[in-house]
Amino acid sequence: MRRYFPPPSLLGNLVSGVRCALFLHSQPERFSTTPGDLTLIALVDVIANLASSLVLVGGDGTFNYAALSQFFFHIPLMLLCGYLAGKLHERPGLVTAIPVALIATSIPIEFTFGILEWLGAHVPRLRWLEDHLRAPNYYRFFWWWSAASLLFLVRLGSGTARRAGVIAAFLFFLVAPLWFYPRSDLWLSPAEDTESGELKVNEAVLTAQSRLLDDDLSQLLHGKRGEPNLYFIGFAGDAAQDVFLKEVTAGEKLFAEHFAGAGRTLLLANNPQSATTIPFATATNLGRALNGIGKVMDRDQDVLFLYLTSHGSRQHELDVSNGPLDLDQITPESIRRMLKSSEIPYRVIVVSACYSGGFIEPLKDDRTLIITAADPTHESFGCGFGEKYTWFGDAFFGALSQNYSITKAFDQARETIRKWENEQGETPSNPQIWIGKKIEKKLAPIQHRLENQAQQ
Repeated sequence: MRRYFPPPSLLGNLVSGVRCALFLHSQPERFSTTPGDLTLIALVDVIANLASSLVLVGGDGTFNYAALSQFFFHIPLMLLCGYLAGKLHERPGLVTAIPVALIATSIPIEFTFGILEWLGAHVPRLRWLEDHLRAPNYYRFFWWWSAASLLFLVRLGSGTARRAGVIAAFLFFLVAPLWFYPRSDLWLSPAEDTESGELKVNEAVLTAQSRLLDDDLSQLLHGKRGEPNLYFIGFAGDAAQDVFLKEVTAGEKLFAEHFAGAGRTLLLANNPQSATTIPFATATNLGRALNGIGKVMDRDQDVLFLYLTSHGSRQHELDVSNGPLDLDQITPESIRRMLKSSEIPYRVIVVSACYSGGFIEPLKDDRTLIITAADPTHESFGCGFGEKYTWFGDAFFGALSQNYSITKAFDQARETIRKWENEQGETPSNPQIWIGKKIEKKLAPIQHRLENQAQQ
């Protein structure tokens, strides 16, 4: 008996998947939907991602074991969606037909993304593709798959109520989970792991970290009655990319020089470059830094300026990573607890991260000014490898260097970012600001003092 490989059923499923991806009519009957067919198309999906990422990265990469489970967790959800659709349309075969069809639809879309990514990396005239394939543009491919899959599901049968039920099941059980928990590539380049190499937790690092924060706290200047000041803390959460370390270092220099804050600044950073010179950016160290500043500042007149920069998640967590260490993430609630413990009444909090607008609601009060690089549902830009600063950090610190008004600097930065986004064709990040009723009265004397000193 002659056996064919690949099996004709697999080829038929892939062809039907291409038709679905192109929004062409493709009935469930076009797909082979036995449990074996479902298993095979799921394995092809894994192999396709591995092959495309291998071509893009090369043989020097590493297998991303953590991503493997992401390639299978959606299958039970697809089966559930198929079961519900089968009940609604009284077609039991849909329980496997829908998973096969949706996976088959995703494969040509993923290959399209991979081909465009390869062209952007290897064809000089197409370098512009690289910028357009970064997030959030990557999610346009996710919406392509979602739209093509939705059209396939709508065409399953007639009846408004039945179609509405299938659409609701698809959006709730598939689109939402995959949007919030997207899968990663199975093969990663060393550059995707870390820009400056992995942290080596050796004796020199352990010895330095045991004293760095204590040394920095002991050198803080005390507040002076009648001379209000800003106390700056810069927090660079992600060790994999140098942009965050560069940004907080630039921020500290700006506040030490332009805002006459020498002796009133602290840095916390995760980066192999600074492991023996700057305290790690951890939740514990941030709490200690806030408590230390709370003890030396004049709480009636001085203001904390807390600058947090890292990657942000849709769950509004600030990424804190410094492999191989296992670190707690920063959330609005954890910051609120730290601020309460520090007893610092007046504060400016700036969060430069994707989805950082989600920090405003839990942290806002009359004595706080909060600035975020994006609203709660959008990404910000400039946090890639090789970047000098994030877009927001670049625009905001650039504006601050020209004046002493934090709110005016934010307004200028927002306009600058809007211009850059329009030029690059990016989805607006929508930087946000919250100004408490009492905080401006505390910032005004600091601004006036610095303006007067600058004129002398």
